[in-house]
Amino acid sequence: MKDLKRISGLAILLIIVLRISIGWQLLYEGMWKYDQMDGPNPWTSEGYLKNAQGPFRDHFRNMTGDPDDLNWLDYAKMSKKWYSWRDTFASHYKLNDEQKKILNIMLDGDAEKDSAPAENPPQITFSRTLAALPESVDLSRYKPTVVYDAKSKKLTVKQPVLPSEETRIKAMVDVVVTGNDEIPYAKKKAADAPEDAPLVPADDSEIAFFRTFDALVRYSRAPVERQLGDLAALSKKKDSGVDTENFNYAASRLSSTVKKALPYRQRLAASLQGDPERTGVIGELNERGSFNIEMGTVTRQEESAEKHNIKFGKIKEYKELLAEYEAALTQASMSYQHDHATMLAKKVAIMRADLTGPIKAMESELMDNAMKILTDEQLKLGAPAPADTPLHRADMAAMWGLLILGSLLIVGFFTRFSAVMAAAMVLSFYLVIPPWPGVPPAPGPEHSLYINKNMIEIIALLCIAALPTGTWFGIDAFFSSIFFKKKTDE
Repeated sequence: MKDLKRISGLAILLIIVLRISIGWQLLYEGMWKYDQMDGPNPWTSEGYLKNAQGPFRDHFRNMTGDPDDLNWLDYAKMSKKWYSWRDTFASHYKLNDEQKKILNIMLDGDAEKDSAPAENPPQITFSRTLAALPESVDLSRYKPTVVYDAKSKKLTVKQPVLPSEETRIKAMVDVVVTGNDEIPYAKKKAADAPEDAPLVPADDSEIAFFRTFDALVRYSRAPVERQLGDLAALSKKKDSGVDTENFNYAASRLSSTVKKALPYRQRLAASLQGDPERTGVIGELNERGSFNIEMGTVTRQEESAEKHNIKFGKIKEYKELLAEYEAALTQASMSYQHDHATMLAKKVAIMRADLTGPIKAMESELMDNAMKILTDEQLKLGAPAPADTPLHRADMAAMWGLLILGSLLIVGFFTRFSAVMAAAMVLSFYLVIPPWPGVPPAPGPEHSLYINKNMIEIIALLCIAALPTGTWFGIDAFFSSIFFKKKTDE
């Protein structure tokens, strides 16, 4: 009661309103984060922590595990991540055998086998019987892709056939598709032949090769669809071990786009290991005096007359830009040096988004398509628990801290303790990008020096902690009245 005599009623009212307002702001922020956890894009502090600046920059950024998104550009690490996700997904949702096979086909192109994360995904070969290879066809230069075994009389495609390879190989036979029911395959017309020249049927052996190769090309470019077709045929056989009903349900949920695309690890390998724009191209001098062409990029210090870059890969360029930015940030002391570091940071952000964006979109698509094969009962199980990482623990601490401390401030329970703990929590937010001299400013329109919105909230919370606002209005008043009543009686 002595406090009431020293502080006016209006001041008491405003301080209580301030306490409840800050409590509501913290509580609502925590409620929003909690609500996002079950959505397709759960809330995370990852982006905020990755942008940390100042003396605690490394501490906050390292909490994310991959502050520069380099893991997204590492094929082996991404493959390992996807395998781990697949196993967790299958265990959590209790996938049946047919769903597991379909998920494996989408991921790896093979219903049963895995390859080591660092290795390329298994190449699914497709073969068809062909009585004989036409004399005009020479596949010797295409052995990595197409081979013919005269003993078994099999034409085999060992990897997806490039459009350029398809055009050159088909050009080896004198066959064109006419669209004519009577003569569907004809010989090519001479360049000077009139348009109404009669069609001449192509040779049977060349037609057989053309049709067989055309079918294998389609299979090679859509191994998911072909593997699903083989599994569907197997499900119709007795004692196959494949449940037809389960298979048909899961397979029918996949879109035609997914079925006709390459498996996701093959697409990942093509992007991170087979794209010259990303990986670069190296020329290395061999014993014959010519250059062997390989995928990759060497540093400028490693280049020589015997080994040099034909094309500098964007991934290597990004890593060198990162190193340049870190050096500029460490050495920056003058205003123009900070401006230069800021400019480099923008370049890093643009290049990072350009390189990792397609990989992140690919992963999101994989997970979305995996959800489609689930039954209604499996969907009711909810999302799997996230991995226990430093980032996840920080996210949970922030979310539950906001929920609990905000609630306590609103109802005025353990008010002083809650205010101090809330001030400490907001201080951790402040230290991620402190508005101090020499520290690059946080992105956005705010301009501050030492004092920003977070610091003002910290000061307000400490003021609340210094005053018995809970005994003025809150649950603390109830316990205070009991405590002081007993003390008075004694």
